[in-house]
Amino acid sequence: MNKSSFNGSMTALYNMLGITKQAHYKRVKQQAHLSGIAQEVIASAQEIRKKHRNMGCRKLYDQIKPERIGRDRFEAILLANGFRVARIKSHHRTTYAGKRWYPNLISGTTIKKENRLLVSDITYISVYIGCHYYLTLVLDVYSRMITGWSLSANMTTEDTVVPAFKMAVAGLDNQERKKLIFHSDRGSQYGSDKMEQLHKHYSTTPSMGGKAWENAHAESINGILKNEYINFENMNISLKQAQKLVEEAIYLYNFERPHGSLKNRKPQEFLNFVQRLATEQRPVFKINY
Repeated sequence: MNKSSFNGSMTALYNMLGITKQAHYKRVKQQAHLSGIAQEVIASAQEIRKKHRNMGCRKLYDQIKPERIGRDRFEAILLANGFRVARIKSHHRTTYAGKRWYPNLISGTTIKKENRLLVSDITYISVYIGCHYYLTLVLDVYSRMITGWSLSANMTTEDTVVPAFKMAVAGLDNQERKKLIFHSDRGSQYGSDKMEQLHKHYSTTPSMGGKAWENAHAESINGILKNEYINFENMNISLKQAQKLVEEAIYLYNFERPHGSLKNRKPQEFLNFVQRLATEQRPVFKINY
């Protein structure tokens, strides 16, 4: 077939498909361009996932900030290339109501400053068959900083809530402690004699929610740590090794993970930002549970 015949055949094919030759090559060029963008997006996302192994597509978009595609196309590219996150569901009970309950002091209130409201919860961390650890977290609701934590092999008050609470209040002065509410569920550890003594010693005020949603911030941070950073299931890992990995995960959360409610700032970044603002300029958060 000579060149003239070939061109004639291609023209007939374009006519049959209802497109022009120019439109065809424009489409081919566009597809090649999008393919290049997709490879860049995947490479950037893979690099972030090395440390933030289950960071969601929306947060990856906020981190990468691609200039040539929108969020929907960005998410579609990642989801089509295996970036969907499987959520871990816990079926283990860690809350056993104690005899001492405190009223819910935070429902409907507003927070204008860090170190005013800390929330806490205990969650179950599976490791190798027949073994598990317990993770206790303390979160500053205003900054979303994890300010205290413990990982233990049992659920005693002395190994769970006490060290996490002491870590969280260690850097606060007396005036800050007097203004601090420590909120939790009605778990026996939080209502224990030991915790009552600590609240009196530090002049902190205890508060409790009766339902799971009345401690929503603590439940949320549990889910983030377990779904995005901590997965020891089927690992023959010692408590000391697990504690080291938890410490690293908390660092990543506090310093490198953007948070939607903080306008995609990292908790430490947000804290640095608001500390430079005048009181009347600070964001205000309302507790809706």
